[in-house]
Amino acid sequence: MTTQEGTRIITALESTWGAIQKHHPDVPDVVIVTGTGRGRRKNSLTWGHHTVDRWLDAAAAGRKAELFVSGEAIAKGGEMVVETMLHEAAHALAAVRGIRDTSCAGRWHNRKYAALARELGLEPPKKAAKVIGFSEALITAATVGRYAAQIRRLNAATLARIEAPEDDEGQQPEPQSEDNPGPRGGRGRAGKRLAVECGCTPPRRMQVSPKFLEDGSVLCGKCREEFQQSEPELELTLELGAGAEPAEPVAARAAR
Repeated sequence: MTTQEGTRIITALESTWGAIQKHHPDVPDVVIVTGTGRGRRKNSLTWGHHTVDRWLDAAAAGRKAELFVSGEAIAKGGEMVVETMLHEAAHALAAVRGIRDTSCAGRWHNRKYAALARELGLEPPKKAAKVIGFSEALITAATVGRYAAQIRRLNAATLARIEAPEDDEGQQPEPQSEDNPGPRGGRGRAGKRLAVECGCTPPRRMQVSPKFLEDGSVLCGKCREEFQQSEPELELTLELGAGAEPAEPVAARAAR
């Protein structure tokens, strides 16, 4: 008899999503898919993503969002799966509530995202990280306890998974600090960034991943010229009383 590993994986993930919806009724239904989180670039790994209105729901005559959980996240165990799904559930809540929680093509996670992540039981970093903002929201001990049954079931299910090398803990934008650790003190989700600019005077600038450029040219909507890699910019700071903290990336502010 042929085993249906794909069915077992999706069933386990759907059961976990259902538990999240039980605790947070505003979290919408989604179409759950899985696969490898590896990109074409070396050491590029995505744990999960949420994409609004990707699937046409013929039965309901509407659309549903896609929730992707990577096989590499499954390999990390039930706690990582729940953390990843809660991260994406925060984006799902933002979508149904009409909240703009990210900018820069979904890379910069703003304070509104941080509030939603905290509502779901994650703890966002104290300070925004370069490029990804408050993305690195980690599962708390209380939330682990809340989803203990789901975590145990995921760990006991021995689901098919995709293993990642020891040094491939996700996309790493920068060294993490004590105030802004990656998952479990490890690495973050976002990858290396390149500063690019167009032919406008003065040029319009933004930061993109190498993969983003590899996928095709990016044209400026004003000058109609391609964005090209530019020289690194100086980091800006905002003086706030007695201290200072890095400013939000220019591209993130301009996208508001």
